[in-house]
Amino acid sequence: MDTTTRAKIPSLHHQTEINWDNLDKTKLYVVGAGMFSGVTVALYPVSVIKTRMQVATGEAVRRNALATFKNILKVDGVPGLYRGFGTVITGAIPARIIFLTALETTKAASLKLVEPFKLSEPVQAAFANGLGGLSASLCSQAVFVPIDVVSQKLMVQGYSGHVRYKGGLDVAQKIIKADGIRGLYRGFGLSVMTYSPSSAVWWASYGSSQRIIWSAFDRWNDKESSPSQLTIVGVQATGGIIAGAVTSCVTTPIDTIKTRLQVNQNKPKAMEVVRRLIAEDGWKGFYRGLGPRFFSSSAWGTSMIVCYEYLKRLCAKVEELVSSSALLRDHHLAAQPEIQRTRGRGGEMDAAVQEAKLLRQVNTLIVAHLRDQNLTQAASAVAAATMTPLAPPDDDSSVGSTHQLLRLVAKGLAVERDEAGRGGGAFDSATATGYGGLLPPPGTNAVDFSVQDVKGSSKSFPKHEARHVSDHKNVVRCAKFSPDGKYFASGSGDTSIKFFEVAKIKQMMLGDSKDGPVRPVIRTFYDHMQPINDLDFHPVNPILISAAKDNTIRFFDFSKTVARKAYRVIQDTHNVRSVCFHPCGDYLLAGTDHPVAHLYDINTFTCYLSANSHNSSAAINQVRYSSTGSLYVTASKDGSLRIWDGISAECVRPIIGAHASSEVTSAVFTKDERYVLSCGKDSCIKLWEVGSGRLVKQYVGAVHRQYRCQAVFNQTEEFVLSTDEQNSEVVIWDALTSENVARLPSGHTGAPRWLGHSPVEPAFVTCGNDRSVRFWKQTV
Repeated sequence: MDTTTRAKIPSLHHQTEINWDNLDKTKLYVVGAGMFSGVTVALYPVSVIKTRMQVATGEAVRRNALATFKNILKVDGVPGLYRGFGTVITGAIPARIIFLTALETTKAASLKLVEPFKLSEPVQAAFANGLGGLSASLCSQAVFVPIDVVSQKLMVQGYSGHVRYKGGLDVAQKIIKADGIRGLYRGFGLSVMTYSPSSAVWWASYGSSQRIIWSAFDRWNDKESSPSQLTIVGVQATGGIIAGAVTSCVTTPIDTIKTRLQVNQNKPKAMEVVRRLIAEDGWKGFYRGLGPRFFSSSAWGTSMIVCYEYLKRLCAKVEELVSSSALLRDHHLAAQPEIQRTRGRGGEMDAAVQEAKLLRQVNTLIVAHLRDQNLTQAASAVAAATMTPLAPPDDDSSVGSTHQLLRLVAKGLAVERDEAGRGGGAFDSATATGYGGLLPPPGTNAVDFSVQDVKGSSKSFPKHEARHVSDHKNVVRCAKFSPDGKYFASGSGDTSIKFFEVAKIKQMMLGDSKDGPVRPVIRTFYDHMQPINDLDFHPVNPILISAAKDNTIRFFDFSKTVARKAYRVIQDTHNVRSVCFHPCGDYLLAGTDHPVAHLYDINTFTCYLSANSHNSSAAINQVRYSSTGSLYVTASKDGSLRIWDGISAECVRPIIGAHASSEVTSAVFTKDERYVLSCGKDSCIKLWEVGSGRLVKQYVGAVHRQYRCQAVFNQTEEFVLSTDEQNSEVVIWDALTSENVARLPSGHTGAPRWLGHSPVEPAFVTCGNDRSVRFWKQTV
């Protein structure tokens, strides 16, 4: 699949649209045939009444829809309302298959076609959906018109002098005998003129009205969760009614002429039909059956679109399921060349990944060695603590592990003795310079959290000053610093993203600008249709990604000063609550309303889903990688944390009920990957040991009940920071002693919603319900 095509296809409406490529076609056609047959059974009588009214002559002309309905029941009973149904249902199935295929493929191609014109979302939707409807109707008419001709003759047989038939086959035989195959296509031109514009107008009206309705809905709705199913169906139904009204008014005259042509035995010309209608009833004769047609169009359209959208969800291939860890492992290994290239960009990622790989190999050898020495309990304990697979004794990969471990240790000792005589080792030098001064090597930390029952006084949190730097038009829901700390971005409920330069904020706070007022907001991005949930920066390139309630992940190139729109888009199937780049930059994780994280290859936009869900069933509030990408953590709405292997996507450490039944709103690794800091709506912040799943520390004293509050470390991991909803404060704890060391008035009017800390310096940002963004930095 071409990545650009996949990237640029927006949803029909942002809560339910599923791309054509993600549908199980066989299931769609089989289930869809049954579903649409049911809709046809329910609404077919309306088509019969509409057709009878359009061909009425004499006194019957003056009958309204109710009178026509009563007359059919009086003369023919209930079967009269289903005249020609067998013929219609037989032809409708292939016609629907052709229609749906042409509709979806044309919509996708049309959206790509209009991208360069930078049109508004409703206009793009109207164009793409309209062209899709037109194409679908043209393709399906070849099957539908003969069925329509036969069924309409059956609908009006014995009515106002029309001939009676023995069934649909009898009608087809008599038509072919009298007029040849051409007889089955009588009115084909008018059918194309009627149904093709009708289909185009219907789909265009539906597509644009969906965008408009959801846009209006978003202006007053700012709930954390996605709209309910009732709301979604209500919006779809409203769009169907609007589309039906527009379509009926535009196409009823042509439909009336076409119907008269198809059922008239005297084979009149179109102009003769027009003159006859005008003579009989004036210009309003062209709108005979407008009421039933409007009802039919709205009822058919509304029922069809609700069923179709549900059908697409039912038949969605949500992701390509990963049946084993091999596929994800191959993709992870494919990222290694990029990780190697990062050495030239600073080297810190290469050293971290290489040491993590080395540690994994050492742990595997130690576990295998203990098991081979029949120290089974010790092997199990080490395997559990280090998350190393405990291979069975007959595993060929472990054969000779004892000798291999001893041989490697002997070689290492020999090298160490040899290097000692020369004053130091190459490994020590590489380790000292491999992190660019930004990140400590894995296995080290500024704080040793393994120390229990810490005594002594806590550290004092340095003084900070805060400055209001900008406002959004709605609540500010998230913020994120770039890896180098030079920028940060904020995302709002107003669907905008503001991009800040930290140096300009500091300049503004010092008040030493010689060129007038400093503007810290250097860019504002507008491309989402619903509130922003999360942001992240690419580890190397000038790329910002955003996740939103419109089910999309959008890519912004902030190196281009004029860019305001995303240059690439990932269309997910769920509300995207959280995003995080892999440290190599080639992959990203998305936490959504789906219970398992979605892994995307950003070069192909292929989505992978772990086959090992570990019984997870709740939406994911946040997903974060560890510093090397060897692990990632998911924080769920059911109160659980799950730690996953970053290569195999296996859940290696489930912490069920980490915050009881309260939502876990944030989770982040320490730099050494040994601990995870979590925050929940139970007003608790907790530190967990990754290897054992043991609760190490608790940080209490801040109220978190309503919003997705964050708990983060400062850049040295000496302090834990979070917010207090109730008192509108920033709360700080000593990370080691868990003592509350500071409570700072946030300056926000109302509850602060988000806190993000710079990865490189003592500075952080807070966002609030008061729509403001505030920047904090340490005072000298």
